[in-house]
Amino acid sequence: MIAALVVVALALTVAAIVLAPLFRPDAMERERVANAISMEQDLNTRHAMALTALRDLEEDRATGKIGDADYATLKARLESNAIELMKRLDALAAERR
Repeated sequence: MIAALVVVALALTVAAIVLAPLFRPDAMERERVANAISMEQDLNTRHAMALTALRDLEEDRATGKIGDADYATLKARLESNAIELMKRLDALAAERR
């Protein structure tokens, strides 16, 4: 009987320690900040990938692996994507101010 009470008491203590951060007043704000940082990192990664794709496209054109028509189409699409990502990054930065 006493052993069961000790186990229950330990389980409740562990549950309280594990769940306590969820009930802190600033938990929602911390979650919002963590999500914003994660989103910013994702956008930065995607922007870096778009710039790398543009450099690769330039290299492919210089080595003759891609024609001028395809180059122009792909370059316009990649530049548009990179610009959109930069705008979203700027908007996130403006939100933090």
